[in-house]
Amino acid sequence: HLHPHPALGPGSLHARLGVANTHGKFPSSEETETLIESAKAALGDLLACAPNEIAFGANATSNMFAVSRALSRSWNPGDEIVVSEMDHHSHIDTWILSARDRGIMVRHLPVDPKALTLDLSDLDAIVNAKTRLVAVGYASNAVGTINDVARISRRCREVGALLSVDAVHIAPHKAIDMDAIGADMLFCSVYKFFGGHIGIAAIRKNVFEALDTYRLHPAPSTAPGKLETGTHEAIASIVPAVDFIAGLGTGSTRRERLVSGFERIERHENALAGIIRQGLTDVPGLKLYQSEGPKTATVAFTLEGQQPGDVCRKLCDRYGIFAADGDYYAETLAHRVGVDRIGGWIRVGFAPYNTEEEAELLVRAVREIAAG
Repeated sequence: HLHPHPALGPGSLHARLGVANTHGKFPSSEETETLIESAKAALGDLLACAPNEIAFGANATSNMFAVSRALSRSWNPGDEIVVSEMDHHSHIDTWILSARDRGIMVRHLPVDPKALTLDLSDLDAIVNAKTRLVAVGYASNAVGTINDVARISRRCREVGALLSVDAVHIAPHKAIDMDAIGADMLFCSVYKFFGGHIGIAAIRKNVFEALDTYRLHPAPSTAPGKLETGTHEAIASIVPAVDFIAGLGTGSTRRERLVSGFERIERHENALAGIIRQGLTDVPGLKLYQSEGPKTATVAFTLEGQQPGDVCRKLCDRYGIFAADGDYYAETLAHRVGVDRIGGWIRVGFAPYNTEEEAELLVRAVREIAAG
């Protein structure tokens, strides 16, 4: 027999913090369910979708694997899918592997290696009557290019294809509106916008309900539960993360405050990126990789004669600057622009907490490293 313990009563620390799993008939379980509902409401405001169109997973890649495997069960010989050459490979290989399992053709949206944008000149031929799905990133995690997702969506609608959008990189930098960009599915990760490590899949209700997911028999057969496995403790970080961004803006609703907050973030981050782009323009042997059009505050570059990893080590050891090197899983893009031969790019990015002084320090550091 189990006997009640006074330390675990309704007013205990355990009950008030909601440490239990869901579906229990006791306060800590009910609080967990309330926490989950609050998190999905916050994400609905963040992504401009309904809370019941949100599903949680271990990370964005796991969600992509689960959704691609489920959706591919409806594909048949003769069908085609389209992936982008610019994307992180989590949003390329997950779909390619599912297509391979079903024996269907994969087409590619090519990248223009000079302009660092997607080449959409043959969009109508690539996305055609056989296309079942197009997978494209909202913005490049490597070079920051913001893609014309709305244009791709319009073509998808013309041929009856679904659009999957990788929003992992752009989520901390710009307000997302699933309707405006025409996304049927959208993936992001909370840790990218200042929360815990948990993945988000936002799937339009009609698509979600039709999704034939791999699931345990006792699991829910309806959305969003049909895609979710277990309860993730990082869910507790979602509302504070979303409210942090909303707290930077103004408006009468959380959605309005989020849009306003992101506008403020964009102005701040783009100003810092501008300092770096301008400051590095004339550095001997330095090449910036950036599009002329819209982009996030992500700056990717190489230094002639120096391995990206060596440059990042010098930035860390000499200046206390943490910069990343490599291809960041944008392997196809790295190959198309030729940086795979030298170890990828050096990449720096900004968040709301960064300062002009930090941007200016980076410019000085790179100049000194370039000078030897």
